[in-house]
Amino acid sequence: MHGNVSEWTLDQYFAEGYKIVSDKGVVDPWERSTQPYPQVARGGAWDKDPEMLRSAARLASSRDWKIQDPQLPKSIWYHTDAQFLGFRIVRPLKVPTEEEATKYWNNGVTGE
Repeated sequence: MHGNVSEWTLDQYFAEGYKIVSDKGVVDPWERSTQPYPQVARGGAWDKDPEMLRSAARLASSRDWKIQDPQLPKSIWYHTDAQFLGFRIVRPLKVPTEEEATKYWNNGVTGE
């Protein structure tokens, strides 16, 4: 898994993200997005140095990752200039309620 592509996550990127979590304790480590950028890409990729090929490695996303997106308006998901980026599909064991699904997938950031 490490070194293939970085994993796109739902977390907002904060430079001191691990310190923030450790200071407040880990109840829910998800840092909800309040703006489109930066998001967290995690885990390193084929084009990174070896020290970045670990699950704790974090990279801040950038608007530059979709410069070549042919759609107008630009998609919030189409990252044409981030060929090192992927995502993991996970399925919960128990299907979430509609309220739970809305809480996680509709975080309030709909565009740039």
